[in-house]
Amino acid sequence: MKTNLSIILLLLAVSFQSCTGNFNSKSENHVSDEREIEGASKLKVSGIFNLYLSQGDKPALRIEGDEALVQKLKVNRNGDWLELDFEKVNEKFFNKNSSLDVYLTLGDLENFAFEGVGNIKTETPFIVNDIKIKGDGMGNLKLELIAKKIDADFAMLGNINLKGKTDEINLTNDGMGNVDASDLIAQTMTLKTSGIGRVAVHCEGDLSLIVDGIGAVSYTGNPNVIKEEINGIGKVTRN
Repeated sequence: MKTNLSIILLLLAVSFQSCTGNFNSKSENHVSDEREIEGASKLKVSGIFNLYLSQGDKPALRIEGDEALVQKLKVNRNGDWLELDFEKVNEKFFNKNSSLDVYLTLGDLENFAFEGVGNIKTETPFIVNDIKIKGDGMGNLKLELIAKKIDADFAMLGNINLKGKTDEINLTNDGMGNVDASDLIAQTMTLKTSGIGRVAVHCEGDLSLIVDGIGAVSYTGNPNVIKEEINGIGKVTRN
């Protein structure tokens, strides 16, 4: 992970610990706000909230949490992108009861970029053709995908869980935390990791591995390992 990103994430962890630690609590000003949105296949998310994704025919957005936070969340359409973002606030805006949960339904998802603080989870599997994912920030990520091709680039502080099926995946990890993709059944995989933590994957076809730094990689599926490059003190284990 790049030095400047590490510093930013550590500062976020200190500044917003009370906020993320109480995402499931409800204040006296807890509200639910449903907003109309147009369908989009590209999603950009930044801010401090939990995001729950579902796939469905009718696009929908529901925001639940402290009323002041709900009002600060902005929903914009920028070309092909649907953007969820906060107005600028400082840490004094949050209190120990602050909470914000965002429930979003989309028909398709071909590009997903996120940064900030919070947990992200798919509540239903997303069935897509090709999808690009880029993740920065702090939080836990749980995605279930059925895709022809996945391009994923992570530089996060937190744990990542991927499951589902894909014909091909290019996975890059430059973060701090564990990546568990052992339940993502891949036919072809290229994995590059220079982060800190464990990475577990499942591949049943051609597998290419590049491991830098001090990370540890394990894999299942009896793949055909066409490349295995280990730099530093990282290690690779076949399970």
